[in-house]
Formats: sequence, C-alpha cells, structure tokens
Amino acid sequence: MSRKSRLKFDKIGYWSEIKLDIIKDYAVAYSRIFSAERQRRFHHFYIDAFAGAGLHISRATGEFILGSPLNALYVEPRFREYHFIDLDRKKVAVLREIAGARPDVHVHEGDSNQILLQEVFPRVRYEGFRRGLWCLTLMVCT
Repeated sequence: MSRKSRLKFDKIGYWSEIKLDIIKDYAVAYSRIFSAERQRRFHHFYIDAFAGAGLHISRATGEFILGSPLNALYVEPRFREYHFIDLDRKKVAVLREIAGARPDVHVHEGDSNQILLQEVFPRVRYEGFRRGLWCLTLMVCT
C-alpha cells in the first residue's frame, strides 16, 4: 500500500476520550431500555453521522481507542440496526470491513445531511415504533 493511500487515524485528546465513554455508557442504557420485554414493539437504531473509521489514536498514550461505531457494535443487548455515515472513502472502507456481512449494519459514504434525510430518517418513524440514538458528535481532531 502506498504511503498516499494509507488511512491516517484521527488523534484524539482526553476530552474526546471522555465523550466516547459517555456515549458508550448511554448507548448501553438506551439499548437495555428498548430491548426490555415490555418494549419489544420498538425497533431501535444506532446512528452515527460522523462515524470515522471506528478507531482513533489517543494523544496521551499513542494507543488505539475504540470509536463510537465500534463501541456501539459491542453494546449488549444489540441495537436492532446500525447506520454509520462518513465522507471519507478510506474510513468508510474500514467500517465496511469491520461490519463484514452483518445485515443489521449499514455503512453510508457521503454527506450526512443528505444521507440522514434521504436514507436514514425515513426508516426511523415514530408511527412505526422506531426509535434512534443519534450520535452527531464530530470529534475535533488534529
């Protein structure tokens, strides 16, 4: 692989690591609530509009940190459906590789504004007992 074609993982600071932990804890609670027996009629989604490659590099340690998409995929009980969106073709390719053949994971390449309106929001309809946890936090990376 040429140097130009290599994916550069985003380096994140301490506050971004804290945000990722908060999102992960919230996702666990959210999925647990909507997976409860009395909530079975609900179909719950995890939606990340700025998904990235699913991994980041910690500025503090230099080690890889799980990003919000990977954290979401490890949540138990599972969400019924996942939608990851990113503009960067290389990051999207990594997410697709991570998702593999899972039919519940949808990876979208392009502008999140358009994809959310045209492809995702129409699937998450209140009338259809569909609910979504939206992760719209853009990590500030340098």
